[in-house]
Amino acid sequence: WRTAQINSFREALLPNGMDFIYHEPEDHSVQWQLEDIRSLIREGVDYLVIVPADLSALTPVLQDAKDAGIPVILIDQSAETIDQSYYVSLISADYLKEGQICAGLLADKFGDQPCRIVEIYGTESSPGAQARSKGFHQALIKYPNMEIIDVEYGNFDRVTAQKAKENALIKAANRGQTIDAVFAHSDEDGLGALQAIKVAGLPPGEIAIVSINGIQDVCKAIIAGEYLGTVESNPRWGFIAAFLIQQMERDCKPFPMVMIPYQIITAENAAEYALTAY
Repeated sequence: WRTAQINSFREALLPNGMDFIYHEPEDHSVQWQLEDIRSLIREGVDYLVIVPADLSALTPVLQDAKDAGIPVILIDQSAETIDQSYYVSLISADYLKEGQICAGLLADKFGDQPCRIVEIYGTESSPGAQARSKGFHQALIKYPNMEIIDVEYGNFDRVTAQKAKENALIKAANRGQTIDAVFAHSDEDGLGALQAIKVAGLPPGEIAIVSINGIQDVCKAIIAGEYLGTVESNPRWGFIAAFLIQQMERDCKPFPMVMIPYQIITAENAAEYALTAY
């Protein structure tokens, strides 16, 4: 997902005569990002597009950018924690809605039947993961037959998520419980859970899996009947950032906020969607 996002910036900016400067993180810490942004400000870049590791911790460097006259475009679920004077525009997906849709997909499948769910969390500090979890939990209030019996951390990583799901299967067996469904915060988490199900010798598809992103591997799993569905979280945001920058280059005020549209992918449309999935 992140690779597709970065590539979308190259594809959008370079043909429009813009230089794209991106430093691969040495680690995904707030401190590294703070130092990276400071170095970019010292280089005198014209615009900063920031995907915050921790939005509230970025206030000092956002002030530095403001003092240097460098417009900032934020890519984040919410910017409520900081003053709007620190950025000119916000690009966001509706992570809360994505979680709610996943709950709805499970509700459609199980109806009034009991549904015991394992939630495979992304990273604990991720605003996107937090919002997706919140949306899912909010939606579950409407479905008393559905309950979360375990929460494990997959960290948006397929291997970690496989181990997390294996752990959930063992704990459920020890309690004498069955697992009916998995809500994974990303497709990588969901595919890790699917692999754990296969390794455990359970029939793929017996445990319904829903997740978020819309990658090609999940489309294939849906087509094969091994996966219930996913919600597209489109990573190709570079074209939106390029448009906002072009607005500013023409001395126009950019849109203050752009919401990314979503698409629900199930067995009905997975084959068609897979043709353009990343």
